[in-house]
Amino acid sequence: MTLYGGYRPSQLITLVLTFAAVPGALEPAPAEQAASLRIVDVGESDGQILSYRHLAGSAEVHMRGTRLAPDARIALKIGSRPGFVELDINRGGIKGLRAAQSLGKDFLTYVLWAVSVDGKASNLGEITFKDDRPVPVNVTTPYQTFWLMVTAEPHYAVVAPSTQVVLYSVRQAVSGEQMPLPIKGDLFFFTYYPAYNAAPGGIVDGIPNPLLQARKAVELASKSGVLAGGAKGEKNTRLKEEEYSRVALAQAIAFLERAEVTYKKNPADQTVVQFSRTAAQIAENARALAMGAVGGLLVRQLENELTAVRTELLKLKTLPPAAIESPAAATTVTPPEPLLPLPVVTSAPPLAKQPALWFAVAGWAVAVVMLFRRRSI
Repeated sequence: MTLYGGYRPSQLITLVLTFAAVPGALEPAPAEQAASLRIVDVGESDGQILSYRHLAGSAEVHMRGTRLAPDARIALKIGSRPGFVELDINRGGIKGLRAAQSLGKDFLTYVLWAVSVDGKASNLGEITFKDDRPVPVNVTTPYQTFWLMVTAEPHYAVVAPSTQVVLYSVRQAVSGEQMPLPIKGDLFFFTYYPAYNAAPGGIVDGIPNPLLQARKAVELASKSGVLAGGAKGEKNTRLKEEEYSRVALAQAIAFLERAEVTYKKNPADQTVVQFSRTAAQIAENARALAMGAVGGLLVRQLENELTAVRTELLKLKTLPPAAIESPAAATTVTPPEPLLPLPVVTSAPPLAKQPALWFAVAGWAVAVVMLFRRRSI
């Protein structure tokens, strides 16, 4: 399978392009802060997309295992009904499928998906196990044209598939007016979630699988998007989607605690399963909101950041050029110490203003006169 990066919503692309036009507006965000939309190419040449819009009766469709589950096979009947398509996997229709925990620590169950021609996957339901044997399922989908796949997942309520595809619908001979119509196209799908932990060690014995799923769902939600690292920012400045995600996570934790308490009291109590599945569902809602997979949280965040950038640009335009300094000009420079003033040279005062000089001259004159008088005697 091949992964490609990208964004599907057109308004998200517009916002990103607008940010790119503003220097420094787009800075790398932490990986957990935004959903990264990826395209996953299944890469199976014998896969097939079928249209059931003209199907009068029911047709048998087969699914084959990938390299992750080479021995897995599924045979199911698909029938067209007014407004929906019904899929029925009879008892014994699932073969060679091992427990999902064997694929890694984060995988606890399997989910059946109907994937539209444009790559959107719809969660049809969980494939559960009883005594190491898969349980048959009967589900419906509003899609009329799609292909099928089964992926390993951390819990049953995921809104986007993982990249661990274990089964896919294969090409088969179809003909006649009452058979589904084959549609040309490659098998690919979109996912919002990053890679899960596929390291060995996911098998846990003795604890009900729904309770394990609930624990994993709460753990993933707590580490996702705006929920990672606890509450950040003032409550009154958060987006509604962010606030809803925090409330949902708190509710999921509350239901998980009720499941844990009930399990400790009576492991066979059926309410353990009920509380656990409710916790997993609510935790997934919180996770999807936090990651921007639903609710438009990522788009709203970009819109708010774009508004802030535009406001700053407007402020800069209104300032005079002299007030806008470059980072180099804004560096503080210590001024040199002031030089001491040089002594001022003035002209000598006139003799009339110097009495001491007159006394000195008179003294020398008296001395000369006395000397000459002495020599004359």
